[in-house]
Amino acid sequence: MLQKSRGIVLHAVKFRDNSLIATCYSKEFGRTTIQVNHAYGSGKTAGLAVYFQPLDILDLVFYKKETSEISLLKEVAIAIPLSELHFDPVKISISMFVSEVIYRTVREVEPNSELYEFLENSIRLLDVMHDGVANFHLIFLIQLTRYLGFYPANGWSETMPFFDYKNGFFCPSPPSHSFNLDKTSSRRLGMLLGTPFYRSNEISLNHAQRIQAINDLLCYYNFHLGSPLDFKTLPILIQLFQ
Repeated sequence: MLQKSRGIVLHAVKFRDNSLIATCYSKEFGRTTIQVNHAYGSGKTAGLAVYFQPLDILDLVFYKKETSEISLLKEVAIAIPLSELHFDPVKISISMFVSEVIYRTVREVEPNSELYEFLENSIRLLDVMHDGVANFHLIFLIQLTRYLGFYPANGWSETMPFFDYKNGFFCPSPPSHSFNLDKTSSRRLGMLLGTPFYRSNEISLNHAQRIQAINDLLCYYNFHLGSPLDFKTLPILIQLFQ
């Protein structure tokens, strides 16, 4: 059956000689896997692979079969042009990391319009923002937990200075189990938790603090998703901000 949907590119891998398999998060169908034929051009003719860069927002027309998990692309067009995301070295690295995070954590095959709107709006903001770009991925990791089901239940305060990441809340003293952050990491998480994207430039972190913040958030993710997340794009991102 021929279907139309707007979709966000999360992952693409070469398939056979001139095809690729793309994973997108689509507005109407959730997580969607699409086979793209004629992906790689010859000579001066560009193939369709140019459309399937991390976090590209596309209008997709594809054949969806109930008997197959892989749909077949018929038509593709850029839905929202991104002016800086694929040209700025910092934004390229962040977009690669963010797309991998979504690809590895969002497994829903059912549509979720609120999640889709969050993802699209976040991408559009990253494309145009100039100040605070280095903190974008940290705030994104926190905000994504709203849709993954383990957003922190409360905020940091002087009387609640420890973050219990097993139960997802700040508490007055370290819990009896070991799944918690120390005071310094808890306060930093609380600061990130209370900062919207548009105020990300107000967060001042050095390289070591930014690495620790990522590691703290990944501990939180790993616990609630039940398996370690070894992001291949993370070392590139860490090196970039040295």
